[in-house]
Amino acid sequence: MLRSVVVVALVLGSALGSRAEEIPLESCDGLPVVAATLGGMKFLLLVDTAATSMLNSKSFPHGEARSFSITSWNETTKADAQEVLIADLAIGQHHFRNLRLPAIDLSAIGRACGRRLDGILGIDLLSKLGATVDLKQNASRLRFEDESTESRVRELQEQLVACQEAFNRADETAFSECLDPNIVLFAMGGDFYGRDAAMAYYRERYFRHPPVRLSIVPRAHHPLGDAMWVEYDLRSVAADQVVVARGTALCQENNGRWRILHMNHSIRMEEAPLSQDSLASPAAVIDRSGKSTSAIGNIPK
Repeated sequence: MLRSVVVVALVLGSALGSRAEEIPLESCDGLPVVAATLGGMKFLLLVDTAATSMLNSKSFPHGEARSFSITSWNETTKADAQEVLIADLAIGQHHFRNLRLPAIDLSAIGRACGRRLDGILGIDLLSKLGATVDLKQNASRLRFEDESTESRVRELQEQLVACQEAFNRADETAFSECLDPNIVLFAMGGDFYGRDAAMAYYRERYFRHPPVRLSIVPRAHHPLGDAMWVEYDLRSVAADQVVVARGTALCQENNGRWRILHMNHSIRMEEAPLSQDSLASPAAVIDRSGKSTSAIGNIPK
């Protein structure tokens, strides 16, 4: 138990920090621009609080032809444009997923400031991001409001539910994405450091045997900078054997994806498991899943 506490303390120490974020703005001949990542590639966006967000068709030539209402500083007009699906738009640590934006030719704006602009970050997305523009001389920046705990918990739970489902169907590829590459797993079957070692353990003990069904219920969430400490109750069922455990999972967010860094759990001894091995892993997975979700809340007692 002591080693678990030590490891958790070290991981938490690295994760602590403010959720507030400020991103410096660059200048394009006096116009504020910001670096962004769209679909995993870097682009440059004009920051315009008087316009709606859009892309440059020169940077995004493929899309579905549609008619859009496009707002500029003095009017809103109808325009024919291409609709482009962006899998992931990231501004700093803030993300939009499966975003659909119009793409029109913005070459004239780029020529005016001497740099190629890949799109416009407009008032619609700025509002959703909770961002404000601070145009101080030589120190212009985007300032983001702290993300609400409720929205972060909801995002974490959605991802952990998917992880639990992947475990229950023995989908190794999907489940491995739920684990941080440097995960620390303490189980009765041994101590495992790193994703490869943890997956080898799950593969041998769970994915090659009759399926083990895991269900988890969250008890509490504790935001810790970019991390979330989750307290949970879990139940694993294998054949006619039931194991009940209570534990914690430490998950960390990176580029919009939550992964499990560490887990710890304890078994409720009043319910006897099939074997001690069957206790360790299920609990480890569940924890990891921290998978707390109210959708799985009705677990029989």
